[in-house]
Amino acid sequence: MENQNPKFQEQKVLETELASLKKGAKVYKQQQNSNIFFQTKTEDVMKECKQTLEGLVKEYKSLEKPECENDTENDTENDTTDMEPKMETGS
Repeated sequence: MENQNPKFQEQKVLETELASLKKGAKVYKQQQNSNIFFQTKTEDVMKECKQTLEGLVKEYKSLEKPECENDTENDTENDTTDMEPKMETGS
């Protein structure tokens, strides 16, 4: 997952960078669709980063889950080991 999703990698780097900041370091957050930055608390950005990571993980798992279900359905359709042999009677 980590190699396949650049958003996930970006969030992991952000989390690592935030965790390595010194206490009292200033953190700024960009206002959406703007070039304006506002000072914010490190804890708030870290919390938001973790929520985004959790969302990406859930999204990835939901995308992965249907593929797994399809694989198991195909396996059971083609698996004939549990089938009882059919006896045909000729008349």
